[in-house]
Amino acid sequence: MALKRIIYLYSDSTFTPWKENIFARTIVHLLQSTPDDYYPYVTHFVGFTPEFAQFLKQFDVVFNVCYGYGDEGQHDIVRWLDANDIKHTASNYPAQSIAKDKVQLPTFCATIGIDTPEIIALSDIQTSSYNRFIAKPRMGSLHQNMVVFDKANVPYETLLAKEELIIQPYLAGREFTVGVIPTEDANDYMCLPPLEIRPDDNREVYIAGQNYGRTEKVMNHHLPADVCHAMQAAVLKAHRALGLRGMSRTDVRLSDGKIYILDINTMPNLDTNSFLPFMVKHQGIELKELFRRILLRFELYYHQNEVAIY
Repeated sequence: MALKRIIYLYSDSTFTPWKENIFARTIVHLLQSTPDDYYPYVTHFVGFTPEFAQFLKQFDVVFNVCYGYGDEGQHDIVRWLDANDIKHTASNYPAQSIAKDKVQLPTFCATIGIDTPEIIALSDIQTSSYNRFIAKPRMGSLHQNMVVFDKANVPYETLLAKEELIIQPYLAGREFTVGVIPTEDANDYMCLPPLEIRPDDNREVYIAGQNYGRTEKVMNHHLPADVCHAMQAAVLKAHRALGLRGMSRTDVRLSDGKIYILDINTMPNLDTNSFLPFMVKHQGIELKELFRRILLRFELYYHQNEVAIY
């Protein structure tokens, strides 16, 4: 039986708007994890051209790990792939657009009964009941360019200088990230156990990553079972309602006993240092097995004319 042809589509970190963690070593790891019934190829994204679209359409599947190109984000890449009828593994443009937009996402979550931090106008900060806030780019990612400030010390000049910022209350509490991947038979999705993102000291203000000090990945966090299940249920509900494909990773804050969705990552990074591979490995699932599930889910959608389950 002939091997199916898969091509990994990517842009090196230096070519993406938010400098996502994807390097040559990442691609090598992806190639090594390709399921045995696929023959792998790899290409750098080279532009939104008809010629490049025709090139990609030669392959049975495009495994999309392209997080942007120049000033264009990952959702722009997907919009182009969708418009050119290129079969790829990532979530489609409408789903990615809602998840990426921090103004649209809270509105969407409200329709399905999931809590998110409210959005506060800059002019309303002084009359707000909150004392601490976080400003973040509306379409940003990777927890970059965020500013945490108190009501008594609002950095108006900084906030006014940045384009399309949203302001939300900074919710004190514990932060988790929850991965969603296909089940073993790829007929449904499952949530991985939450991973806690914990500061390496007792500080109250922290953000995943290193912008506000170091954080640690903690799997043995002793989260009460009922809270864990509620968190997973909310994340899985959002994944399904958005119609996300293949995999996702959602950041959550647990504040005053309430679960808030902060951000939904529709294309989790697959570099060896990233959150999703860490969580998957902790569950005894190798990257090769994750890819097998994602590609089987892809085949159910594209090649067996199933109802849109992907």
